[in-house]
Amino acid sequence: MSARGKTVKSCYIINLDNSPSNIHLPDNEPVFVGRSPLTGIIDTKCSRQQVRLCANYTEAIITVQQVGVHSCGFNGFKTQKNVKFIARHNDRLELLYGKYAYEFEFNPPPPVTSLISKKRFYLQPDETENRTKMMKLDRYLDKELECNGPDQEGLSSDDVYPNKKTLHTACSISSEENNSNLNTSAKWEKIDDRKLIIYTASSLQDQSKVAAYDMDGTLIKTKSGLVFPKDCNDWQLLYPDVPGKLKQLHTNGYKIVIFTNQAGLGKGKVKLSDFKLKIEGIVRKIGIPMQVFIATGRSIYRKPALGMWEALEKKKNGGIAIDKINSFYVGDAAGRQKNWAAGKKKDHSTVDRLMALNLDIKFETPEEHFLKQKAAPYVLPVFNPKNLPKDCDICKPADANLTLKQQEVILLVGSPGSGKSHFAKHYLKKYEYVNRDSLGSWQKCTAMVDQYLNQGKSVVIDNTNPDPMSRQRYIEVAKKHKVPIRCFVMTTSMQHAKHNNKFRELTDPSHIPVSEIIINSYAKNYVPPSLEEGYKEIVEINFVPKFLNEEDQRLYEIYLLED
Repeated sequence: MSARGKTVKSCYIINLDNSPSNIHLPDNEPVFVGRSPLTGIIDTKCSRQQVRLCANYTEAIITVQQVGVHSCGFNGFKTQKNVKFIARHNDRLELLYGKYAYEFEFNPPPPVTSLISKKRFYLQPDETENRTKMMKLDRYLDKELECNGPDQEGLSSDDVYPNKKTLHTACSISSEENNSNLNTSAKWEKIDDRKLIIYTASSLQDQSKVAAYDMDGTLIKTKSGLVFPKDCNDWQLLYPDVPGKLKQLHTNGYKIVIFTNQAGLGKGKVKLSDFKLKIEGIVRKIGIPMQVFIATGRSIYRKPALGMWEALEKKKNGGIAIDKINSFYVGDAAGRQKNWAAGKKKDHSTVDRLMALNLDIKFETPEEHFLKQKAAPYVLPVFNPKNLPKDCDICKPADANLTLKQQEVILLVGSPGSGKSHFAKHYLKKYEYVNRDSLGSWQKCTAMVDQYLNQGKSVVIDNTNPDPMSRQRYIEVAKKHKVPIRCFVMTTSMQHAKHNNKFRELTDPSHIPVSEIIINSYAKNYVPPSLEEGYKEIVEINFVPKFLNEEDQRLYEIYLLED
């Protein structure tokens, strides 16, 4: 028997408009109700996820939270978005205020309690009621404020939960939660201007061993069968064995962590409030405490870069050093090619395997980890930043002079990210520098070259100059002044150039990212220069990076690209 006197067996919201579309609310599982074929509502003011309902059979209560933009109705009052309140048997809910009415129904009906007045949204203290119960609900309110308060940007906790001293809001209290430590709570944090979002479940214990997972395609998949989820409810566990496997690891002393790239959050395509509910639902479904790191953009936190792992290691593991030898990472972006198994598509990237390689920890695919399948063949990127030569000649032929005593023009040729600017600023400091990015057009560049040559100065031209036509403009100016012109060609590969571009993006906030489309376009239009174009000499230049500090060097020498 429950504390209410009868054991609740089911809960429904009953449609009051003579429609058969009653909706079942399972025990302690959130259900979103709104515009859908199930309700028959086509009114666009009613969101598809208009309201979040979570029944608790033990306490015979339902946690209600308006998620949609427009107000719901509860017992004649308007609700506010994201404010949680408690409903009970026979309470009335309108999916839109004044429209689409339902009534909550427990079976069998619990006895009437005076803890909640049906004229108010919130739990109200009553000196004649069980003070122990109210103290417990008060602690739950504090827990909810700690967990959810920071998400209500621009609002104080009193805005979200008015008159906290007399009005109480609590989420559904399960028997499992009643036995937990109420001083610990699930927590959401936003780090580095929202570039990283972290969820830490209540009762999570920091450990030296870490079992790390990607999320999409590793722990969950879409219900719809689409590649990308159509909304934050479009998910299900990838395999039935996922909870059992993770629970066993948790029992064996592993900390369970998720690392997920979610660019849609950074671009505003996915609402953070909806995504938070999704994460909480996944953690609840798996059934163990875990920590989730969410990279929202193209920052240092996005895999395969190690920002998320370093946040875990340095700030979010209670000061406990991570045992990499006994830790591992599981992900589906593993570089497997088409038909790696019968009928299987090519992996969308290699990002998960590259992250494990960057960390030097064990890696498995979901099939290897959960299904015990044999490892499938995979392909790594051709460019490996760890294999760059440490010492090499800057130019070829080795006897070529980088600078001459006589006046000259040096024309640099290379894709964006190939290291032209780096080379010019480090090795050609005495030459006047001409760059289209700063001047804006090739016409201004040729005019500036002409001006410097008139002054008897040597010039280096830092433009991409991919074809004979773009290069001929500067050859003509040099001929006009009877000054020799040499061509310096960067030997940097396209993948290396993309790596350089990504590195600059991560380390130099002033650097404007160059689209990979532009780098690919350069490669498509590139025509190697020849002496017949009018050069005195053609010199090949190897890109040799220089670093401001060891941290930058460590970053440069790991995989940064997702392919």
